[in-house]
Amino acid sequence: MTANRKVTIYSSDSGTTEISYSTMPDAEIHRRIAEYEKRYGMPLKRYIRSFSCDHAGHQEVFDQRDWETLTEERDNRSAVSRTA
Repeated sequence: MTANRKVTIYSSDSGTTEISYSTMPDAEIHRRIAEYEKRYGMPLKRYIRSFSCDHAGHQEVFDQRDWETLTEERDNRSAVSRTA
């Protein structure tokens, strides 16, 4: 059984936004991961090694968390499909 992964984002500008990773189509997950890899010029594992919360802005912190969750969801789906 897969966990229902959701992130709720609170913003004074736009209110509340909810991202549901568990219901996101595979193609969307892969597209968004590829966008982060292109934007930051490296895969997630290398990016995490260079990431510093002390020097990151709010958007970069959000991107890092979103990217990690997308990658976890992709990997969990791959593991489930290999055991099925």
